[in-house]
Amino acid sequence: MTQSSKSGTERLLGYDLARSLAILGMMLVHFSLVMSMTQIHSGWLGKVIDLLDGRAAATFLVVAGAGLTLISRRAVASGDPVKTGSVRRLVLRRGVFLLLCGFLNLLIWPGDILRVYGLSFILASAFLGASGRWLWQWSVFFAVGFVVLLLLFDYEQNWDWTTLTYHNLWTPLGALRNLFYDGFRAVFPWAGLLFFGMWLGRHDLKQPVTRRKFLCWGIGLVTVSHLCSATLLGYFQNYPNGLNAEEITAVFGTESMPPMPLFLLSGLGAAITVIALSFVIVEQWGSAKLVQSLVATGQMAFTWYVAHLVIGLGTVFALGWTGTVPLWIAFTTGTGFFLLAMWLSSAWKRHFRNGPLETLLRWWSDAARLSPTRTPLILCLLIVIFLVIVISTPPNSLLSEPTNSVLSLTHDSQRPGPRQLMEPEVSG
Repeated sequence: MTQSSKSGTERLLGYDLARSLAILGMMLVHFSLVMSMTQIHSGWLGKVIDLLDGRAAATFLVVAGAGLTLISRRAVASGDPVKTGSVRRLVLRRGVFLLLCGFLNLLIWPGDILRVYGLSFILASAFLGASGRWLWQWSVFFAVGFVVLLLLFDYEQNWDWTTLTYHNLWTPLGALRNLFYDGFRAVFPWAGLLFFGMWLGRHDLKQPVTRRKFLCWGIGLVTVSHLCSATLLGYFQNYPNGLNAEEITAVFGTESMPPMPLFLLSGLGAAITVIALSFVIVEQWGSAKLVQSLVATGQMAFTWYVAHLVIGLGTVFALGWTGTVPLWIAFTTGTGFFLLAMWLSSAWKRHFRNGPLETLLRWWSDAARLSPTRTPLILCLLIVIFLVIVISTPPNSLLSEPTNSVLSLTHDSQRPGPRQLMEPEVSG
């Protein structure tokens, strides 16, 4: 089941479904973090949240990379430098737009991923026609690059783990570090997942054989990464070799902060598995209303990513439902908001081709529409929208307690985190 756009580019709805499931995962994690911070690790729901943490974002980035391949493959295959250059500029402009949106979103949500999304687009625009080998090398480069940065620079320099506050965020150096290295989601290593997605997008997942192959690889990566993690954790807990418990968990665990290689393998495997299963579902049950609603929601993922932060969590803060709400209520609230998003997406798509923010993104990036007068108008409109959001955000809201609700998934307030990773001489 596919959908053709006016430009003649075939849309693979399996990716839309996977994107929708990624948004669901993000909503469940964020609502649970904000509403049930003190209970986030309790019970079986806590284990579900732990599994979703970071894996939803990984799926989001892999799908984004596949999307870049899909919109550029005809131009690249034609060998026409004019067509390829046109697509490259389109991707570049979209990246700039998302980067700007990310910095504005950072005013109210410190766990923003749009900046990484946008900067990854900007970097990827230069490699739309690169070989699969180059894309793999770039994926590995970002993963290894993060480990190198971890060895060179103190990961905790700007963090206060007792209050979960990131200091110096709005200084030039702090903003740079947060974006590229030690933020909740940073370019190193997360951009590597987008480059992997570009490689994945070159494979025809409509073919059952291809789907089965990637499904096996996805499940295998998840299994192997967690088995390796359990083995290494068990060994170093018995023979710590100077490492404390937090350092052992940080290096050999599968948590998303810091995003070490075992987590990346787990997240990548989860993303591949979700994408492969999404193609199966679309092929087998694509005409079902439930699947169509999920696909519609995935096609409006940008809109719903921002909406669940501003409208969903904004309402939670306004009502004071923060911190100590039972986890099952938080989980149910996140699920309810996603169901509302599905219903509204289905209704919206019956009348409009793209979601509100998707339309704004296309206005910005469409070369045919982008004029010298329209560009600043769109930018001003974007700034006005976010200023209204910030001004209308209630006191004691996202802005006033930015990190308490976001980062507690990987560092609770009584845990100092892997502080001695960069200071082995005092680890004892």
